[in-house]
Amino acid sequence: MKINKHLLVLFAASLFIFGCKKDSVTAPDGKMGITENAITGKVNSKTELYAVSNNGKGFQHEWKLDGKVVSTAYNFAFTPTTAGTYIVDYKGYNEAGSFTHQYTITVPVPVVAATPTSSKFISKVFEYAPAPGQHINNASLGSPEQAQKLIGSTANMVSLGGFGGYIVFGFDHSVVNQTGADLAIYGNPFGPPYAFAEPGIVMVSQDKNGNGLPDDEWFELAGSEYAKAITIKNYEITYTNPKAAANVAWTDNQGNSGFVNNSAKRINFYPLFASNQEKITFKGTLLPSTLNSTGIVSNAAFDWGYTDSYSTGDDYKTNLYNSFDISWAVDATGKKVTLNTVDFVRVYTAQNVNAGILGEISTDVKGATDLNIK
Repeated sequence: MKINKHLLVLFAASLFIFGCKKDSVTAPDGKMGITENAITGKVNSKTELYAVSNNGKGFQHEWKLDGKVVSTAYNFAFTPTTAGTYIVDYKGYNEAGSFTHQYTITVPVPVVAATPTSSKFISKVFEYAPAPGQHINNASLGSPEQAQKLIGSTANMVSLGGFGGYIVFGFDHSVVNQTGADLAIYGNPFGPPYAFAEPGIVMVSQDKNGNGLPDDEWFELAGSEYAKAITIKNYEITYTNPKAAANVAWTDNQGNSGFVNNSAKRINFYPLFASNQEKITFKGTLLPSTLNSTGIVSNAAFDWGYTDSYSTGDDYKTNLYNSFDISWAVDATGKKVTLNTVDFVRVYTAQNVNAGILGEISTDVKGATDLNIK
């Protein structure tokens, strides 16, 4: 029994010592290297976030970026690959407690500021992807080489073919969204009495990832017809290569089908430089037909917001170009967005119309300028 008493005493003493050691652990005493809550980052640049101990005692770390654990080290190198607003949560902890800090990091869209030597004209054509049409594969109106001639000029012209055919270009600087019209796009419409427009929709994009390429989200500049019930959003059309100088068949996602008429049968209207030589699909907003084939064939212009259109709303008669305000931008859901600058412009043919002997409606582009640069 004496042995048992001694064992009980030793056991009680050990519990007391252990309890005292546990009670001596205190919550982390730490601080953040950057103490502000709201900070600004830069695309593709590192911001070093870290925590340090005030008393030399270590503790565990957890960093979360937008709710996902990204580091358990004392530091986290935040390197955003695209513009946006990010939430970074830090927790320093041990068995006795924890402390936290939250950063709201704003990463602005990269901007290439205009300089005294900046050009108002197109400086680069990134992509020329026309739909089938009567001028496609024609060296002087429908070729990649001709598209490059839009650089630095408004005197040359390229056709975009039927619905969906497009061109993407940019300037040597970011175009600033100022009061009123920001962009001028030149086309080839005719006014009364022989009115003939071939309206194209204009889209814009920002270089949010800073790589100098038009691979970010696109926004439509909503023109006068955008909100009308007769305008079809998310329209899709697929053209099939006839592999001959023949009509080009198409089908759309509205259950319709038809042809790009090739009555002359001199050349294949399907773009022979397209990456897919079997079929090609285009998507976008389809504007209603304004064709009048009674008497002299005409295709009426819309009021404003479209290129290659003899519009009254932007006074094409006086300006000889169509003007566009970046403030018209909407996202894919139709929600209005605020863009302080844009870096890329996309123009595409917005009607699917066969104008008989005049061929398909195909937007023509002669160039573009930044109206903020005189």
